[in-house]
Amino acid sequence: MYYWFMLALAVVAEVVSTVGMKYAATSSPIFGYLVMALMISFSFYAFSRAVVHIPLAVSYAIWEGLGLFLIGIAGVVLFGEYLSLGEMFAIALMLVGLLLVTFDKGKKADADEAFPVVQANKHKPAQVARMQVKPAHRSTLGEVAL
Repeated sequence: MYYWFMLALAVVAEVVSTVGMKYAATSSPIFGYLVMALMISFSFYAFSRAVVHIPLAVSYAIWEGLGLFLIGIAGVVLFGEYLSLGEMFAIALMLVGLLLVTFDKGKKADADEAFPVVQANKHKPAQVARMQVKPAHRSTLGEVAL
């Protein structure tokens, strides 16, 4: 649960950082850049904690997909931006894909079947393969010996 919480914090921090970026570009540069730098740093930290347990493809899809959705809402609510019907449809399709990636419980390989354990015979000593190494060819300046 901790890792999912860290992923949620990473998403929220990314959204706040992007809103700070918009403020930095429009009305309050110092405050906007400060918020942006602090929050994107925290977002990367929280994301790095989340990927310890959550697969990278799933966590990145959630981080960026949910972040894009929330940033779109923030743009409309906070800055009066307009999303066309096509843009809203594209975001909705992305969210459906995000749900499919996140909640897919595909067939998982059993650990014992995927990586069979080879046990050594106790009665026979293991033979070690020995590699023969040829002496290196000395080259003159400008030549490469392979």
